[in-house]
Amino acid sequence: MPARPTSDGAFAARMGFAMIALALLGFGGRALTSSETHPPPAGALSWHVATISAWYGLFVLQAMIGRARQRLHRALGYLSLPLAAALVWSGVGVMAANYRLKGDAPLAFFNLLNLTQFLGLYTAAVLSVRRPRRLARLLLAASCALMPPALVRSVHAAGLPEPVAVLLIVGLWLPGLRHDRALLGRVHPATWVGVGVIASGVALGGPIGFSEAWAAALARALGAA
Repeated sequence: MPARPTSDGAFAARMGFAMIALALLGFGGRALTSSETHPPPAGALSWHVATISAWYGLFVLQAMIGRARQRLHRALGYLSLPLAAALVWSGVGVMAANYRLKGDAPLAFFNLLNLTQFLGLYTAAVLSVRRPRRLARLLLAASCALMPPALVRSVHAAGLPEPVAVLLIVGLWLPGLRHDRALLGRVHPATWVGVGVIASGVALGGPIGFSEAWAAALARALGAA
């Protein structure tokens, strides 16, 4: 019988390392199997890569430190505030640059959706700072919300149909459900919040992202490609 988990920190650290590996696999595999014909400006892309890499590094570091070293844990938490803002800012910049180069309105929608999900979940986590279990789960959910671009690229690199990426996105949330049941005997409400956020994105993303109304609104906002 597997050992009963005793903390959220070890689980969050494992999930953080798994997400880093998936991101490297997705973006690295896509780079090896195909070349980007119209990449966004190097400056914008480099800044986004730096901020998102720092986010996952900070996520893993905080999880490994845990709340035993309160002062360091709190300092890293404060550091996450400007980092999250920079991540969203750089992500919007890359989204806009990609759209102006390629005119791909659905891609812009999903990129913006992931950033919005991340920002909403992160904000909820900050507001839950005095409730450690809720905070940990919302931060994990925010980190998972950033993963779809890497998972989609993994599917492309493997030559699989794009809908397979939906299965990978859903599968990313299953370990959290299992962890909660093993540790708490139930699924924590904050975990359900994360599942609900990703499920709503999967359900609404297609009809909105591929709609003519979205394409027209984006063209008005950013200019035609």
